[in-house]
Amino acid sequence: MPDTQIDAELSAEARSVLGRDDVSFTPLAHGQRIGVTSGVFRAQAGDARAVVKVVAPAADAGGKVWRGSHDPANYRFWEREALFYEAGQPQAYTDAGIALPGLLGAFRRGGGEISLWMQDVSGNGGAGWTVQRTEEHARQLGRAQGTCLVDDAWRKSAVPFSRNVLRDYLDTPDATSPDINWEMLENADAWDTPLMRTHFGGQLREDVLRLCRERYEFVSWGEALPHTLCHHDLWPNNVFEHDGRLVLVDWAFAGEGWVGGDIGNFVSDTALDLLRPSDELPALDEGVFRGYVQGLRDAGYDADERAVRLGMCVMAAKWTWLIPVMLTRATRDNHEVYGSQAVDADRLYAERANVFRMLVAWAAEARALAAELFPAAAQP
Repeated sequence: MPDTQIDAELSAEARSVLGRDDVSFTPLAHGQRIGVTSGVFRAQAGDARAVVKVVAPAADAGGKVWRGSHDPANYRFWEREALFYEAGQPQAYTDAGIALPGLLGAFRRGGGEISLWMQDVSGNGGAGWTVQRTEEHARQLGRAQGTCLVDDAWRKSAVPFSRNVLRDYLDTPDATSPDINWEMLENADAWDTPLMRTHFGGQLREDVLRLCRERYEFVSWGEALPHTLCHHDLWPNNVFEHDGRLVLVDWAFAGEGWVGGDIGNFVSDTALDLLRPSDELPALDEGVFRGYVQGLRDAGYDADERAVRLGMCVMAAKWTWLIPVMLTRATRDNHEVYGSQAVDADRLYAERANVFRMLVAWAAEARALAAELFPAAAQP
């Protein structure tokens, strides 16, 4: 539960938003190492419900490793999500049938924190969709981002959109885990632990090492592609169907990004935390790409499928940080996924190995596409 101070403030806000005093608060899973996020809660009083997210300036992350930023262009800018919800999403997304959770109230607190009271849209999340349904929603996203490619009205928003997200993400050693130590890539003993030897041995190890070493080259290819307005944290836990609409939550990283990047993030992040079995990835990859390209064309954007596919495939570089983390954690007894849920180590490493088989295949595809699209600079 929230601490005494936050609990008192939440209770006062609940009276304003829900008009009741008998409100209970349940903590919801979120990135526990994120300094910007003080807490995420479900507030409930009878049939009335809301989701509350409290964000803080986080000049001092208080022991958390994912520190916030006061740079409006940085993907970790602490105030972006509050400004996004207050301003409302750009019209291109609304016209494509994509919604934000309704903002029920926003409170700027004396200590600098901001609490966002939002409509609770939980229920039919992306992890439970069929491939066909996911393809349909990818088409909506393509339509929204295609409109942003055709018309740059979204750039006039008062929201300080992020820039250079993947490069900054990979540049920030503490952005994702205290266990990132790139020197582990060259540690033969770490690769020889039972979990790594069983699941990441042989050619997969060599292919993964190459991807890790070339990660910034992949970023440079993405940066050379056409840019649109991206969510930058699109994964099954941030997408829902609610009242017949596609709803995207958690716009904290929103900003400029390359075409195809969001769908690359969605597909690759579907099985890493065991939300869906990895054997569904080939069908999901095909369907999401097909739907997204069709959506771009629906919007009047003449998409070069090679560029879109490259934008999707270069997102393989995003997950390179997981390799040193898994090398570091392979000797531990306890293993967890997002939300601090304990899981079986063999299952986790086996599923992630299957994801990385897809990612190194994407990497090979990206190299070939880059050679076609950027022949003078394609080879790392």
